[in-house]
Amino acid sequence: MWRRHQAVQSTVQRWLGHYRTPVGLRKHFLSSSSVGRSSLCTVLFSAGWPSIFSNVNHPSPNRYGDVRLFSSRGGHRRPRIPMMKDLHSVEEVIVTAYEYLNLMSRRNVSAVWARIPQLMTKRPQKQHVSEEISIDDMRLMIERLFDNTVDGIVDCRFREITETTLGMAKIVQILRKRAGGRRKEDAYRIILRELLLNEDNRTANRKLFQFSAEKSIDILHEFDARCLSNLAYAYALIEYVPKFDDGSDLFDHIAMHSAEMKEEFKPQEVSNMVWAYATVGVSHPELFEKIADHIVGLKSLDRFTHPQDVSNTVWAYATAGVNHPQLFEKMANHVMANHIARHDHLRDFKPQDLSNIVWAYATAGAKYPHLFDKMANHIVRLDHLRDFNPQDLSNTVWAYATAQVSHPKMFQQLAKAAVQCKEEFISQDVANILWSYATMGIVDKQLFSSVEPTAAKLIDNYNNQNLGNIAWAFAVADVDAPTLFNDRFINKCLKMRDRFSLEELRQLHQWHLWQTKEKSRTGLPEELQDRCYKEFISEEPRPSKLQDDVVDQLSSIGLDPKEEVLMDSGYRIDALVEVTGKTLGVEVDGPSHFIGKGKSPLAKTILKRRQVPSIDGIELVSVPYWDWDKLGKNQAKKQEYLRQLLGFDN
Repeated sequence: MWRRHQAVQSTVQRWLGHYRTPVGLRKHFLSSSSVGRSSLCTVLFSAGWPSIFSNVNHPSPNRYGDVRLFSSRGGHRRPRIPMMKDLHSVEEVIVTAYEYLNLMSRRNVSAVWARIPQLMTKRPQKQHVSEEISIDDMRLMIERLFDNTVDGIVDCRFREITETTLGMAKIVQILRKRAGGRRKEDAYRIILRELLLNEDNRTANRKLFQFSAEKSIDILHEFDARCLSNLAYAYALIEYVPKFDDGSDLFDHIAMHSAEMKEEFKPQEVSNMVWAYATVGVSHPELFEKIADHIVGLKSLDRFTHPQDVSNTVWAYATAGVNHPQLFEKMANHVMANHIARHDHLRDFKPQDLSNIVWAYATAGAKYPHLFDKMANHIVRLDHLRDFNPQDLSNTVWAYATAQVSHPKMFQQLAKAAVQCKEEFISQDVANILWSYATMGIVDKQLFSSVEPTAAKLIDNYNNQNLGNIAWAFAVADVDAPTLFNDRFINKCLKMRDRFSLEELRQLHQWHLWQTKEKSRTGLPEELQDRCYKEFISEEPRPSKLQDDVVDQLSSIGLDPKEEVLMDSGYRIDALVEVTGKTLGVEVDGPSHFIGKGKSPLAKTILKRRQVPSIDGIELVSVPYWDWDKLGKNQAKKQEYLRQLLGFDN
C-alpha cells in the first residue's frame, strides 16, 4: 500500500510502539470555553502538553518509486518530501506527513489538508490486510499532524491558511454526510471526526475555526482574490460565521476587501464568493451590487465556461434576495447564445446546474420563457434521468410551476423519474412535486398514487406550508389518499393550527370541501374548519374591466346578472343569471386564470369549475379572454356570442 522502503516502515512502527499521546486531552482543550484571539496554540500546548517528538531523529527519506519528491531549494541540500498529489489514499498521505513532518514547511502541511478531502471521496486502492494501521497508531499520527498544524497557523501566510482552512472545512462536510452511517468507519475518519467536529457530528469545531478566522483577518490585506473567495467558501461549507470582539464578523471583512478588488475575480471565484454569502445567510447588498455591475459591464461572459459558475451565481442572487435584473438578463443571454452556437452546449450542465438555474430565475421573478423552453427541451432529449436526485426533480418542477411555463413532455418525463426515486424523498420534495403538478393542472394519477405512501410516512416531518400544499394538491388532482388523509393528518394540522398562513388556511378549506362534500369523508375539526372558511371568503372581490364589460352585455341582452355572488361553498361567482328557468354561473376567465396567460387553466380555475357544480349545484359557463378579445368593440357580436353560449334567445 505504501510503496515505502522497509527501513522507513520499521522506523514508523518503532515510533508507534514507544510514544502514546493521552487520548481526549486535545479534544478537551479544543472545546474549552475561553479561547481568546491568537491564544489557541497557547492553550493547547501550555498545560503540561508533552512535546514528545522534539528530540526524535527522523529517518532519512526514501524515494517512493513513482512518487515525485519536493526538490530542495537554496544553497544547501535537504531531504526531499513526497508530493501529496502523487499519493493515492488518505492513509498514505497521513503516514507520509507523519514521517516527514519535521522537514515540512507550512506550505507542505497545508497541502496535506488539501489532499485529504480529495482522497476521502475516491475509492481507495486495494490494501493488504497485513498493512492495515490500527486506530491507536492512526490516532497518534493524525494528532501529531493536527498539533503541528495548529501550532504553525501563526506562521502561515494567506495561501497556507486558506488552503488549510478550506481542506478542513471540506473534511467536515464529508464527515457530516456520513454521520450516523451504518458502514464501519475507517480509523482516520473516526479520528478526524473527533478533532474537527463537535459531539453532535453536525457542527464544526468552532474553537478551531474561530482561531483560524482571527489569524486570517490579521493578514487579510495580503489576500488575493482567489484566497478571499476560498476563505468565504470554506466557512460557508461548515455554515459558520466567526464573530469578533468589535462586533464585526469574518464576512464583513472579506466583503470590504473583495469589493475593492472585484475586477480581479475569475468566474469561479465570483460564484464561490456570492454562493458563500447566500449559503450562510449574510446579507451584503453592496458587495452583491458591485459584483453584479462588474459582470454586467463585461463585453462578454466567455470566461464563464463552467455551468456551475453560472448556476451558483444566479442561485446566490436569488437566495440572497438581491434584485438585479440586468445580471439575470446577461446570464440568460449567455446561456442561450452558447446553446445556439453549440448544439450540445447544455450537455455540459449537470442536473443540479439545470435545476438551480431555473429555480433561481423563478425565485427572482426573472421571466425568460425561452431559457426555460431550452432547458426543458434538453431534459426531454436526455437518454435517462437517473442522474436527477429528488431535490433536482422537485426544484425543477417547482420552478416551472412558479414561473408558469408549461412544458407537458418535460413534466411527463420528470413524473416517471419521480416515481422511480420516491422512496428517497424528504418532506420538502414531496410537497414541492405535488404542488407543482397540481398548480400546472397536470393530473398525473400514477404520480399522486405512487407518492402517497411516501407522503404518509413523512407526516411527522411536514411544516405548515407542506401540509397546506400537499392537501391542496390532492384536492386538485382528485386522487384518493386514505393512507395519508386520516387521523394522523388531522392531528398534525391541529398541532400546526397557529402557524398556518392565510394562503394555507384557504388551501385547507378547499381540501376540506373535497374530503367532506365530494368524497364524504372526515374533514377538519369545526374550529379549524371555521377559521379556514372565514379566511377563504375574506378576500374582497375586485372585478376586472373584462368582467365589467361581460356583465354589461349580459344586461343588454335582457338578463339580470348578479355579481360576485357568495355560494355556500365559499366560492364567489362572477355573475349569476337565470336563463329559461335555470340558474347559470358565468365565469369571466381573464389571463390570470390560465398558465402563463395562455389557454391551459390554472389549478385554482380547475378546482372552482369542479367544486361549484358538485357542491353548490350551479352549472358554470366560462367566457375565456381570447374569445372575448376577438370580438373587439363590436357590441352586437358580443351579445350574439353570449346568447349562443348561454342558449338564450329573447
